Amino acid sequence: MNKYLAFSIIAMMMVGCSGEQTDQLLLEKDRLGLVKSLTSDKIIFWKFAKLGVRASAVKDTMMPEYRDHAKELRAVSGIIDKMGTGKNNISLVDAALLYRDYSKIKSFVIKTDEDIFPPLLDGIQPKTAPLHRSEADKMVLQNGEHAILSMLALAAKDLGMEISLYECSKTQPDKLPDGEIKTLLQFVRGLLFFTNKFYYLSEDEIGNNIKWLDKQQKVDLPYTRAFFKWGKFNNEQTHVAFHGLNHVFRGLDRLMMKRDIDETRALDDFEVFLADAHQLGIQNETVWSIESFVYIKRGKNEQAIASLNKLKKSPLLSDSERESIQQSIEYLNKREPDAKLSGVYDKFFIGKIATRQMLVVLAKIDWRTFLKEHNIVQTDKMFDTIDRFEVVNAELQKMSDPKSIIQKGNELKDKSKKLLNTIPDLF
Repeated sequence: MNKYLAFSIIAMMMVGCSGEQTDQLLLEKDRLGLVKSLTSDKIIFWKFAKLGVRASAVKDTMMPEYRDHAKELRAVSGIIDKMGTGKNNISLVDAALLYRDYSKIKSFVIKTDEDIFPPLLDGIQPKTAPLHRSEADKMVLQNGEHAILSMLALAAKDLGMEISLYECSKTQPDKLPDGEIKTLLQFVRGLLFFTNKFYYLSEDEIGNNIKWLDKQQKVDLPYTRAFFKWGKFNNEQTHVAFHGLNHVFRGLDRLMMKRDIDETRALDDFEVFLADAHQLGIQNETVWSIESFVYIKRGKNEQAIASLNKLKKSPLLSDSERESIQQSIEYLNKREPDAKLSGVYDKFFIGKIATRQMLVVLAKIDWRTFLKEHNIVQTDKMFDTIDRFEVVNAELQKMSDPKSIIQKGNELKDKSKKLLNTIPDLF
């Protein structure tokens, strides 16, 4: 955090002198913005639960971070273990005790990097965890855990984008060997960064993918084919489709940026995407929306109208969006200048269409089956754990609400006055 803050101050001073916003400077600004964004209560509650489980696998009990908070961390792990399988509720007393312990070590949770502790799977299955895991093996395993959790959180309605972004931010693709798994991880990171408006971070991830795909024309992509349900594609077609998908999202990143050069680069990316999509005969909302935008920018009104008419019929669109498209068609029929279209059919609209379609694709993935089919160890345990974390997160959010604390306090009093001696800190 400090190094990003120091860099940001120096960078802002440089910008003040030169007035130039370089690619690298804007990327560093995004990195700093990402760190600052991961401070919500929801994320801290999530980290608290994870720290408890990961700390339960600590072998070196003299580790300062463990030793100083061992009592609270063991209590968290004990309550989570007691919940059993699935989304079982925790008792009123356990919820109160959990919140008490959270309040005691909140500052520790905020400032602590969870990755100093053993991987989550070692905490879930302590009896099968190795006595000594190499740092390289630990890095690979926890990277995989963060990547899987980022996807599962995205699919869980009570966790969603915040937790997914946190888990995504904890992955370190640069520490993984080049390969298909790394490209999929970088694509997911790029998508999440884009959705959260960290366009330069997203561009960097996806740009790395494009470089790798351009060099690896013959690489086998079985995970990618399964991930996107491209079962009818052969390997060459899968490569073309994934190459195009990366170009469209890098184009969207660049379209959201503010410099003239960025829009020029975006149009170049879009044209590569369209060439790939047309080669494969793909027709969908993303293709039609990108076609429309490029044709409008290139002054090809008739082609733009044809694509807009296809897009207008999509069930993914709301009534207001269809109305907006109809207005665009009417402007184009009248040969209205491009400036008049800016408020009707603009970059935010096509970004929303492409992202919405991709999130629909991800939401339809049967993650349990996908992970099992690809031999991801302890899949069921991972799902059970995320279910329990979801319950813990919800309970802690309730307990952090002053009205809820009073209500639960009254419930506890009615249940037994003796319980007040158990949770003095709460009141």
